[in-house]
Amino acid sequence: MHDLYPRLKPPMRTQAIQQKELGETLKLITGKLSDVAIIEEKDMGSYVRRYLRFRWQGFPSEAYLLIPNNVKDKIPTILALPGHHTSKEEVVGNKPSRFGVDYGQQLAKAGFCVLAPDIPFSDNMQVEDHVALNLIMAGSSITGMRVSYLKALIDYLSSLTFIDPERLGCIGWSMGGALTMYLAAVDKRIKVVAISNYFGTYRDTFMRRRQTTDNYIPGILNFGEMADVACLIAPRPLLIEGREKDPEFPKEAFMQGVKALKNCYKRHEERLTWQLLPGGHSFGGKGIEDWFKRWL
Repeated sequence: MHDLYPRLKPPMRTQAIQQKELGETLKLITGKLSDVAIIEEKDMGSYVRRYLRFRWQGFPSEAYLLIPNNVKDKIPTILALPGHHTSKEEVVGNKPSRFGVDYGQQLAKAGFCVLAPDIPFSDNMQVEDHVALNLIMAGSSITGMRVSYLKALIDYLSSLTFIDPERLGCIGWSMGGALTMYLAAVDKRIKVVAISNYFGTYRDTFMRRRQTTDNYIPGILNFGEMADVACLIAPRPLLIEGREKDPEFPKEAFMQGVKALKNCYKRHEERLTWQLLPGGHSFGGKGIEDWFKRWL
Protein backbone atom coordinates (compact mmCIF):
# COMPACT_ATOMS: atom_id res chain seq x y z
CA MET A 1 0.00 0.00 0.00
CA HIS A 2 2.72 2.47 0.96
CA ASP A 3 4.54 1.81 -2.33
CA LEU A 4 1.71 3.71 -4.03
CA TYR A 5 2.20 6.73 -1.81
CA PRO A 6 3.68 9.85 -3.51
CA ARG A 7 7.30 10.38 -2.49
CA LEU A 8 7.94 13.78 -4.03
CA LYS A 9 6.64 16.94 -2.47
CA PRO A 10 4.74 19.21 -4.86
CA PRO A 11 6.43 22.48 -5.82
CA MET A 12 5.87 25.50 -3.59
CA ARG A 13 2.51 27.17 -4.23
CA THR A 14 0.96 30.22 -2.66
CA GLN A 15 -1.87 29.67 -0.21
CA ALA A 16 -4.36 31.17 -2.67
CA ILE A 17 -3.28 28.70 -5.37
CA GLN A 18 -3.49 25.81 -2.91
CA GLN A 19 -7.00 26.83 -1.85
CA LYS A 20 -8.06 26.92 -5.49
CA GLU A 21 -6.47 23.50 -6.09
CA LEU A 22 -8.19 22.01 -3.04
CA GLY A 23 -11.53 23.43 -4.13
CA GLU A 24 -11.04 21.87 -7.56
CA THR A 25 -10.10 18.53 -5.97
CA LEU A 26 -13.24 18.62 -3.84
CA LYS A 27 -15.33 19.51 -6.91
CA LEU A 28 -17.23 22.22 -5.05
CA ILE A 29 -20.57 23.36 -6.43
CA THR A 30 -22.59 26.51 -5.80
CA GLY A 31 -26.18 26.82 -4.70
CA LYS A 32 -28.21 28.64 -2.09
CA LEU A 33 -30.71 27.40 0.47
CA SER A 34 -34.34 27.62 -0.57
CA ASP A 35 -37.71 27.36 1.15
CA VAL A 36 -36.20 28.25 4.55
CA ALA A 37 -38.92 28.03 7.22
CA ILE A 38 -38.95 28.31 11.01
CA ILE A 39 -40.87 25.23 12.16
CA GLU A 40 -40.60 25.85 15.89
CA GLU A 41 -39.16 28.45 18.24
CA LYS A 42 -38.62 27.67 21.91
CA ASP A 43 -37.18 29.70 24.79
CA MET A 44 -34.45 27.64 26.46
CA GLY A 45 -33.62 30.16 29.18
CA SER A 46 -30.38 31.80 28.13
CA TYR A 47 -31.10 31.33 24.43
CA VAL A 48 -33.90 30.75 21.93
CA ARG A 49 -33.86 27.55 19.90
CA ARG A 50 -35.19 27.74 16.35
CA TYR A 51 -35.95 24.61 14.36
CA LEU A 52 -35.33 25.31 10.66
CA ARG A 53 -36.36 23.38 7.59
CA PHE A 54 -35.01 24.14 4.11
CA ARG A 55 -33.82 22.69 0.82
CA TRP A 56 -30.42 22.63 -0.88
CA GLN A 57 -29.92 21.33 -4.42
CA GLY A 58 -33.38 19.81 -4.12
CA PHE A 59 -32.52 17.88 -0.95
CA PRO A 60 -34.60 18.55 2.20
CA SER A 61 -32.62 19.31 5.34
CA GLU A 62 -33.05 20.70 8.84
CA ALA A 63 -31.01 22.57 11.44
CA TYR A 64 -31.20 24.13 14.88
CA LEU A 65 -30.32 27.80 15.29
CA LEU A 66 -29.54 28.80 18.88
CA ILE A 67 -29.80 32.55 19.48
CA PRO A 68 -28.73 34.08 22.82
CA ASN A 69 -31.41 36.16 24.52
CA ASN A 70 -31.18 39.95 24.79
CA VAL A 71 -29.11 40.34 21.62
CA LYS A 72 -28.44 44.03 20.97
CA ASP A 73 -25.54 43.99 18.53
CA LYS A 74 -24.43 41.67 15.77
CA ILE A 75 -23.10 38.56 17.45
CA PRO A 76 -20.42 35.97 16.65
CA THR A 77 -21.77 32.69 15.30
CA ILE A 78 -20.43 29.14 15.26
CA LEU A 79 -21.31 26.35 12.87
CA ALA A 80 -21.41 23.18 15.04
CA LEU A 81 -21.16 19.92 13.10
CA PRO A 82 -21.95 16.41 14.36
CA GLY A 83 -19.99 13.26 13.54
CA HIS A 84 -21.11 9.80 12.53
CA HIS A 85 -23.40 8.05 15.03
CA THR A 86 -24.35 11.45 16.47
CA SER A 87 -26.88 14.07 15.43
CA LYS A 88 -27.69 17.76 15.57
CA GLU A 89 -30.03 16.91 18.48
CA GLU A 90 -27.04 15.75 20.52
CA VAL A 91 -24.99 18.79 19.50
CA VAL A 92 -27.64 21.15 20.89
CA GLY A 93 -28.31 19.02 23.99
CA ASN A 94 -31.75 17.68 23.03
CA LYS A 95 -30.46 14.12 23.43
CA PRO A 96 -27.72 12.68 25.65
CA SER A 97 -24.61 11.63 23.77
CA ARG A 98 -22.24 8.79 24.58
CA PHE A 99 -19.58 10.75 22.69
CA GLY A 100 -20.06 14.00 24.67
CA VAL A 101 -20.79 16.17 21.62
CA ASP A 102 -23.13 18.77 23.17
CA TYR A 103 -20.70 21.57 22.25
CA GLY A 104 -23.43 23.51 20.44
CA GLN A 105 -25.43 23.88 23.63
CA GLN A 106 -22.27 24.77 25.60
CA LEU A 107 -21.32 27.50 23.16
CA ALA A 108 -24.86 28.92 23.07
CA LYS A 109 -24.85 29.17 26.86
CA ALA A 110 -21.50 30.96 26.58
CA GLY A 111 -23.15 33.67 24.46
CA PHE A 112 -22.56 32.53 20.89
CA CYS A 113 -25.16 32.08 18.21
CA VAL A 114 -24.91 28.45 17.01
CA LEU A 115 -26.13 26.68 13.89
CA ALA A 116 -26.24 22.87 14.17
CA PRO A 117 -27.34 21.32 10.85
CA ASP A 118 -28.08 17.88 9.53
CA ILE A 119 -25.24 16.48 7.41
CA PRO A 120 -26.62 15.02 4.16
CA PHE A 121 -26.81 11.19 4.07
CA SER A 122 -24.95 10.76 7.38
CA ASP A 123 -27.85 9.26 9.33
CA ASN A 124 -27.75 5.98 7.38
CA MET A 125 -24.31 4.46 6.83
CA GLN A 126 -25.46 2.16 4.02
CA VAL A 127 -27.02 5.04 2.11
CA GLU A 128 -23.95 7.20 2.74
CA ASP A 129 -21.65 4.47 1.46
CA HIS A 130 -23.72 4.02 -1.71
CA VAL A 131 -23.87 7.76 -2.44
CA ALA A 132 -20.16 8.20 -1.67
CA LEU A 133 -19.13 5.37 -4.01
CA ASN A 134 -21.30 6.75 -6.82
CA LEU A 135 -19.73 10.19 -6.41
CA ILE A 136 -16.23 8.67 -6.45
CA MET A 137 -17.12 6.90 -9.70
CA ALA A 138 -17.95 10.36 -11.11
CA GLY A 139 -14.62 11.75 -9.87
CA SER A 140 -16.18 13.66 -6.99
CA SER A 141 -16.73 12.94 -3.29
CA ILE A 142 -19.44 13.13 -0.68
CA THR A 143 -17.13 15.33 1.40
CA GLY A 144 -16.93 17.82 -1.47
CA MET A 145 -20.72 17.81 -1.74
CA ARG A 146 -21.09 18.36 1.99
CA VAL A 147 -18.57 21.21 2.05
CA SER A 148 -20.57 22.87 -0.74
CA TYR A 149 -23.69 22.49 1.40
CA LEU A 150 -21.94 24.05 4.40
CA LYS A 151 -20.82 27.00 2.27
CA ALA A 152 -24.49 27.59 1.45
CA LEU A 153 -25.26 27.55 5.19
CA ILE A 154 -22.60 30.23 5.70
CA ASP A 155 -24.28 32.30 2.99
CA TYR A 156 -27.55 31.98 4.90
CA LEU A 157 -26.00 32.90 8.25
CA SER A 158 -24.30 35.93 6.71
CA SER A 159 -27.69 37.19 5.51
CA LEU A 160 -29.21 37.32 9.02
CA THR A 161 -29.31 40.85 10.44
CA PHE A 162 -28.27 39.86 13.99
CA ILE A 163 -25.18 37.89 12.92
CA ASP A 164 -21.74 39.39 12.36
CA PRO A 165 -20.45 37.82 9.11
CA GLU A 166 -16.89 38.82 10.07
CA ARG A 167 -17.05 36.69 13.23
CA LEU A 168 -17.90 33.16 12.09
CA GLY A 169 -16.39 30.02 13.59
CA CYS A 170 -16.73 26.29 13.04
CA ILE A 171 -16.39 23.25 15.30
CA GLY A 172 -16.80 19.56 14.56
CA TRP A 173 -16.08 16.11 15.95
CA SER A 174 -15.01 13.08 13.86
CA MET A 175 -16.81 13.40 10.50
CA GLY A 176 -17.78 16.90 11.62
CA GLY A 177 -14.10 17.57 12.30
CA ALA A 178 -13.24 16.51 8.75
CA LEU A 179 -15.87 18.85 7.32
CA THR A 180 -14.66 21.65 9.59
CA MET A 181 -11.09 21.17 8.33
CA TYR A 182 -11.97 21.11 4.63
CA LEU A 183 -14.51 23.95 4.93
CA ALA A 184 -12.13 26.27 6.78
CA ALA A 185 -9.33 25.38 4.35
CA VAL A 186 -11.30 26.62 1.34
CA ASP A 187 -13.49 29.33 2.90
CA LYS A 188 -11.80 32.23 4.68
CA ARG A 189 -15.10 33.44 6.08
CA ILE A 190 -14.49 30.92 8.86
CA LYS A 191 -12.30 32.90 11.27
CA VAL A 192 -11.82 30.48 14.18
CA VAL A 193 -11.66 26.67 13.95
CA ALA A 194 -11.88 23.71 16.35
CA ILE A 195 -11.32 20.14 15.11
CA SER A 196 -11.82 17.12 17.37
CA ASN A 197 -10.92 13.49 16.65
CA TYR A 198 -10.05 14.00 13.01
CA PHE A 199 -6.38 14.60 12.33
CA GLY A 200 -3.27 12.67 11.46
CA THR A 201 -1.86 11.57 8.12
CA TYR A 202 -3.62 9.97 5.17
CA ARG A 203 -0.85 7.37 5.11
CA ASP A 204 -1.51 6.12 8.64
CA THR A 205 -5.29 6.47 8.77
CA PHE A 206 -7.35 5.80 5.62
CA MET A 207 -4.51 4.16 3.69
CA ARG A 208 -3.65 1.80 6.54
CA ARG A 209 -7.15 0.49 7.26
CA ARG A 210 -10.55 0.77 5.58
CA GLN A 211 -12.69 3.52 7.04
CA THR A 212 -16.02 5.08 6.07
CA THR A 213 -16.19 5.96 2.39
CA ASP A 214 -16.71 9.68 2.99
CA ASN A 215 -13.01 9.87 3.90
CA TYR A 216 -11.87 8.99 0.37
CA ILE A 217 -11.46 11.92 -2.01
CA PRO A 218 -10.25 11.31 -5.58
CA GLY A 219 -6.88 12.98 -6.16
CA ILE A 220 -6.36 14.24 -2.61
CA LEU A 221 -2.85 12.75 -2.46
CA ASN A 222 -1.93 14.80 -5.53
CA PHE A 223 -2.79 17.85 -3.44
CA GLY A 224 -0.79 16.85 -0.38
CA GLU A 225 -1.06 15.36 3.11
CA MET A 226 -3.74 16.04 5.69
CA ALA A 227 -1.53 18.67 7.34
CA ASP A 228 -1.27 20.47 3.99
CA VAL A 229 -5.06 20.83 4.04
CA ALA A 230 -5.10 22.03 7.66
CA CYS A 231 -2.24 24.45 6.96
CA LEU A 232 -4.56 26.42 4.68
CA ILE A 233 -6.36 27.51 7.86
CA ALA A 234 -3.19 29.29 9.08
CA PRO A 235 -2.76 31.88 10.46
CA ARG A 236 -6.41 31.82 11.62
CA PRO A 237 -6.81 30.45 15.17
CA LEU A 238 -7.04 26.65 15.25
CA LEU A 239 -7.66 24.30 18.16
CA ILE A 240 -7.14 20.64 17.34
CA GLU A 241 -7.47 17.64 19.63
CA GLY A 242 -6.79 13.94 19.41
CA ARG A 243 -7.04 10.93 21.68
CA GLU A 244 -4.29 8.59 22.87
CA LYS A 245 -6.37 5.46 22.16
CA ASP A 246 -8.31 6.51 19.08
CA PRO A 247 -8.18 3.50 16.72
CA GLU A 248 -9.18 5.63 13.71
CA PHE A 249 -6.53 8.32 14.21
CA PRO A 250 -3.54 6.76 16.03
CA LYS A 251 -1.63 9.09 18.33
CA GLU A 252 1.58 8.63 16.29
CA ALA A 253 -0.20 9.86 13.15
CA PHE A 254 -1.78 12.69 15.13
CA MET A 255 1.59 13.85 16.46
CA GLN A 256 3.16 13.61 13.01
CA GLY A 257 0.39 15.83 11.64
CA VAL A 258 0.79 18.31 14.49
CA LYS A 259 4.54 18.54 13.85
CA ALA A 260 3.87 19.53 10.23
CA LEU A 261 1.12 21.91 11.27
CA LYS A 262 3.42 23.74 13.70
CA ASN A 263 5.62 24.77 10.78
CA CYS A 264 2.66 26.59 9.24
CA TYR A 265 2.05 28.56 12.44
CA LYS A 266 5.58 29.91 12.88
CA ARG A 267 5.39 33.51 14.13
CA HIS A 268 1.71 32.80 15.00
CA GLU A 269 2.26 30.07 17.59
CA GLU A 270 -0.34 31.50 19.97
CA ARG A 271 -3.04 30.86 17.37
CA LEU A 272 -2.46 27.11 17.32
CA THR A 273 -3.53 24.99 20.27
CA TRP A 274 -3.38 21.21 20.21
CA GLN A 275 -4.08 18.59 22.85
CA LEU A 276 -3.74 14.82 22.98
CA LEU A 277 -6.22 13.60 25.57
CA PRO A 278 -6.53 10.19 27.24
CA GLY A 279 -9.25 7.84 26.08
CA GLY A 280 -10.82 6.81 22.80
CA HIS A 281 -12.87 8.33 19.99
CA SER A 282 -14.96 10.94 21.80
CA PHE A 283 -15.15 14.72 22.18
CA GLY A 284 -13.03 16.37 24.85
CA GLY A 285 -13.36 20.10 24.29
CA LYS A 286 -11.20 21.25 27.18
CA GLY A 287 -11.25 25.06 27.21
CA ILE A 288 -13.35 25.30 24.04
CA GLU A 289 -15.60 28.15 25.20
CA ASP A 290 -12.60 30.24 26.29
CA TRP A 291 -10.86 29.51 22.99
CA PHE A 292 -13.74 30.89 20.96
CA LYS A 293 -14.23 33.83 23.33
CA ARG A 294 -10.56 34.76 22.96
CA TRP A 295 -10.49 34.71 19.16
CA LEU A 296 -14.06 35.26 18.00
